[in-house]
Amino acid sequence: MTLTAEQYAARARGIGSSDAAAALGLNPYRQPIELWQEKSGQVAPFAGNEATRWGQLLEPAIRQEYAERTGRAVRLPAETLVHPVHAFMLAHPDGVTDDRRLYEGKTARYPDGWGEPGTDQIPQHYLIQVQHALFVTALPVADVAVLIGGQDFRLYEVPADPELQEMLIAGEFDFWQHVVRGEPPEVDFNATHIVDLVKKLYRGTNGQTLTASETLEDWRVIFEESIEREKNYHAAAEAAKAHLLYAMGEAALLMFADGRALRRQLVNRKGYTVQATQFVDARFVNNKECKT
Repeated sequence: MTLTAEQYAARARGIGSSDAAAALGLNPYRQPIELWQEKSGQVAPFAGNEATRWGQLLEPAIRQEYAERTGRAVRLPAETLVHPVHAFMLAHPDGVTDDRRLYEGKTARYPDGWGEPGTDQIPQHYLIQVQHALFVTALPVADVAVLIGGQDFRLYEVPADPELQEMLIAGEFDFWQHVVRGEPPEVDFNATHIVDLVKKLYRGTNGQTLTASETLEDWRVIFEESIEREKNYHAAAEAAKAHLLYAMGEAALLMFADGRALRRQLVNRKGYTVQATQFVDARFVNNKECKT
């Protein structure tokens, strides 16, 4: 749903439905510390991308299709809702039907995580979002409409789950205390693209010199040993691939007993120019190369 400036400001005062999974560390696309930065005012709220833009453009069509298939009218909320007891829990749902059902409309590129239509089998981060909104609105059930791949329309029914909602309250309260105290939550260093995330957290350099602790010395050893193993595995993989390509010569396909094949084909790639950019380069260097 497209939010107004006032609604974005309201969301900064608590945890919204779409924030819930990230606050609990269960959003595959966003870490708790990224949400913490936003809620503590260190970075601007997520401005959206191509995926969210097209999701917003398709919102009316998905809502209309839901209304036609179910016969239910959907009322759009005019303001951000706040839970009467847990004031840090907010919601701005995509809609509420006249017979008191929460409505959420989604778009998805692929069907991964979406189960059989009519069930409550939706991706985990959406399930958390829906349960959060159900709790804030005190509604008994939600209808989730999703358009997958631009042509596969599905409906799911998610009843309120009091046990799961209690877990959400506890987890979100813990996260919100980090915001109140100004203390960042722990970073999941095993998360996908974690290096990119850390570089985003600290975009520049202040020229300061630090001395590595014993723990950091250990992490350096792990890093260097892992890089060496990666090089060895890469070299072995390249050698194996070379054996296969040498045997193929100019053949197009090399078929294997399990039905898979190695394919060779010519690809014509157009040239392009790299745009100017700025980034943090982090690598190990010798003492004589140390310059700040």
